[in-house]
Amino acid sequence: MDRLGARRWLAGAGTTVAIAAWLAAQAGPAGAATAIQAQPAALTAPQVPFPAIAVPGKVYQPPARPLTFGMRGPAVTALQQRLNYLHYYCGKPDGVFGWSTLEAVWAFKEVQSGRRIPPHPDIVGQAMQHQLVNPRPPRALRPHGGSSRIEVNKNLEVLVVYRADKVVLISHVSTADETRPDVYGSVTPDGVYRAWEYVPGPVADSTFGGYMYNPVFFIGTTYAIHGMPDPVSTFSYDGVPLNPASHGCVRIPMDVSLVLHTLIRPNPVNGTRVYVLGPQYLRWS
Repeated sequence: MDRLGARRWLAGAGTTVAIAAWLAAQAGPAGAATAIQAQPAALTAPQVPFPAIAVPGKVYQPPARPLTFGMRGPAVTALQQRLNYLHYYCGKPDGVFGWSTLEAVWAFKEVQSGRRIPPHPDIVGQAMQHQLVNPRPPRALRPHGGSSRIEVNKNLEVLVVYRADKVVLISHVSTADETRPDVYGSVTPDGVYRAWEYVPGPVADSTFGGYMYNPVFFIGTTYAIHGMPDPVSTFSYDGVPLNPASHGCVRIPMDVSLVLHTLIRPNPVNGTRVYVLGPQYLRWS
């Protein structure tokens, strides 16, 4: 008979002395004096553990129909929760399939397909639904590059943040397009850098105009990982489109720019390492 079973049996016998003797036997000689003072009230029912709290997105049930940009409803909320759970951050789930969700979908498809322009990028169809249930993790570019690091994969246009060697954030990015009509030959330089400064809010881009939002600078004040407003279409030079579009910086969705700095250490001396790897030149198509 186990200890809990013995307690129940003795309590049923209705004798305090028997209970005290049993507790004394379990406590051994050193604990006998304390055990003799035990009262029946101490034999309360065992505590029932709290039921496990459901983590949004941990379990995913694919919907019966494809999901596309502009849709609303519980199926979209479930998609957003699943993407967030898998670290493809798309902001607070609100049941609206907007740009933040679509950009997270792009990142997921890029990682799963291994292609910068994945098939049917704007549709969460049957293939992606299956992948959401059984996703593959992103392939580390520098597995020995430090337990905490940022990897910018220009082959896929994906950014991955690691903390304690665990993936904590995956985002679609848009790096430089060498064929930009205004600045031909733009490049996001490969190399190993550090996240040396974070500046909250909009920061004026003195070179090309416009603003960089919540930038994390990694090469002087010229190159940064920074947020951009929503694009106007899947392929464009605005925002963070599916194609490479920047002048050299690493563009990230606005929602991602609000959390990136909280997952890294911006510091000019020992800031989080930033690895930028991939083709030297990228172009729209």
